[in-house]
Amino acid sequence: MLELRSIDAGYGRFQALFGIDLDVKAGEAVGVIGPNGAGKTTLMRVISGLIRPTRGSISMQGTDVLATAAHRIVSLGIAHVPENRRLFPRLSVEDNLRMGAFMPEARARYRERMDFVFDLFPRMKERRNQLAGTMSGGEQQMCAIGRALMSDPKLLLPFLEMTVPPAAEPVSERPARRAARG
Repeated sequence: MLELRSIDAGYGRFQALFGIDLDVKAGEAVGVIGPNGAGKTTLMRVISGLIRPTRGSISMQGTDVLATAAHRIVSLGIAHVPENRRLFPRLSVEDNLRMGAFMPEARARYRERMDFVFDLFPRMKERRNQLAGTMSGGEQQMCAIGRALMSDPKLLLPFLEMTVPPAAEPVSERPARRAARG
């Protein structure tokens, strides 16, 4: 479904991605895991057209993503849930969800998609008239994912942050080290 070949990308003179190859088949769940600064966000931005790679190719179901205008990539079936959610805080939950159905294809199925999102996230239905910026972080994440789902994507690129501590010594050695420090 999605194919990336030899992708290089970055910001100005800084290169963040080096020769990335990735294949995502229909129905697969693929995770990109790494420490801060490893290029995870850059990769998502490249796939969704926010950053153009300096080398390589991307295709979605045989269509050249790089030859597609960034604002049309959603029409290929790619929906990106950005880092930090990027909701419209002064709009209601329902209005934020409506923003996800801005493409003509999605507008035709607006009510069906809204029902789907409300079934998936009942809390969003309860909060449909609440300003998105007043919800908890978890509720905002639901709203951001719901907004992306409003376009009925074939490929969802959610940014789901997980805090994982760096590799460290075994827990059993920590008390001894603390005692040695005094």
